[in-house]
Amino acid sequence: MAVASQTSTQAPSDFFRTLGLRVISLVSIFVVWIALSWIMGAKVVPGPVETIQFLLKEHQSGQLWFHIWMTLWRVLVAFVITMMLGTLIGVLSGASRTLDKLLEAWVITGLAMPRILPVVVAYLLIGLNDTAAVVALVIILVPQVIVQMREGIRAIDTKLVEMARALRRPRSQIWRQVILPQLAPYLLGTARGALSLTWKMVVFAELLGRTSGVGYQINFYFQMFEMRGILAYGFAMTLVLAAVDMAMLYLSERSFRWRRSVEQVI
Repeated sequence: MAVASQTSTQAPSDFFRTLGLRVISLVSIFVVWIALSWIMGAKVVPGPVETIQFLLKEHQSGQLWFHIWMTLWRVLVAFVITMMLGTLIGVLSGASRTLDKLLEAWVITGLAMPRILPVVVAYLLIGLNDTAAVVALVIILVPQVIVQMREGIRAIDTKLVEMARALRRPRSQIWRQVILPQLAPYLLGTARGALSLTWKMVVFAELLGRTSGVGYQINFYFQMFEMRGILAYGFAMTLVLAAVDMAMLYLSERSFRWRRSVEQVI
């Protein structure tokens, strides 16, 4: 009872401490932004007020959400395909040394290849369309996921797997109750990193060869020498993806709240 009461009294303080740290982190971004605008001038680096005012004008014209939706759609398609392929190949290569060696040259090439190359080649071979953009993004992102999930498989506690086999548990049950719970932190961490990289590469692909999306708008306002437009669309897309990332972080924290943090250990 004493332990339970102590835990219940500590929970609110931990919540407000975490909330306070996150607020300070968020405020520091705007402080740096305002400082840069003040030092370099509002024409060179528009401040938050000027950027938000421009953003509201784009919202009223109907352009803002159309371009954000186009970018989000490409991000979603590329992200889902990347995670499915990368997770499957990563798990299989982590479990099979033979397959890992067969794929080693492909993975290394994918990691070392300049990221602009698949985008340009896909546009030339397939055409300036969404299919080419998604194919290029998958080629760029899959090696990253493969490496992360392969390391996740290799980090699994094999003693637990051997114990489950000794108890004659079915293979499906071993995967569901022993392997997947250990892979889950790697999967969620990889998904967050892949999502972050996906939207950056989608914007880059749009800048090179699409006629819609946040990347296209950034390129348009770059040609118009309109810094407010560049910052406005970048800021809007950052807010949307930051909300998604925070949701994934919350899901991760809720799923693994039973684990002791490093701070508690050391």
